[in-house]
Amino acid sequence: MKKRMVWLLVIGSLAAFLCSCSGKNKEEADTAIEELEKESVMWEARTPDISQIRSICELATLECYYHNVAKSVKEKGKGLSHIGEKERIFWIEYSGVARFGINVSKVTMESEGTEILITIPKAELLGLSDHTFAEGSYISSDDGFNKNPITSENQTEAVAAAEEDIRNMFAKDDAILSKAQDNAKKLIENYIRQLGQLSDVEYEITWNYEENIPKEEGDK
Repeated sequence: MKKRMVWLLVIGSLAAFLCSCSGKNKEEADTAIEELEKESVMWEARTPDISQIRSICELATLECYYHNVAKSVKEKGKGLSHIGEKERIFWIEYSGVARFGINVSKVTMESEGTEILITIPKAELLGLSDHTFAEGSYISSDDGFNKNPITSENQTEAVAAAEEDIRNMFAKDDAILSKAQDNAKKLIENYIRQLGQLSDVEYEITWNYEENIPKEEGDK
């Protein structure tokens, strides 16, 4: 008989969540900016380039470390073959890394003289990774005649359900998304400023935010 799994909410509505923003990629980004500055000396036209700006956005990521608990119940089966089984409760404590950044394909640039208009999208969650499972995980005992084992598949599904809650939460976290977007803006501004110093030109940057651009008729 197919066992029905009931996925419960993450303990305390993700109250166990801890987020620590990391500057792990800052050194890589700074190094990339330095390389761009060196390369720019060789350019005949020392003007901002959209491909370089998009490359910078790929480096301008924000990483947040989180701690979470996935809780689930595996119900006992029904029918004679499941006599003696008992409901099993288990939870899994783990940590992970959430990575935020800009969709570089949506970054555009328009320039007229020293005036530059850059369109940049809102940052988004790029992925969850580096899962580390803690020793604090728990599985209730099973002393029935017929066992109702918690399988690795059950545990994987529980974590997947909890991760979906994490994704939904991050998608609504305007503070983190704004921080990731600001990181990209600062690196782009620094790139253009350094380029202007090499060219003895003072560029004026205007930011256009993709989420504020009216959609044309027929767009969803």
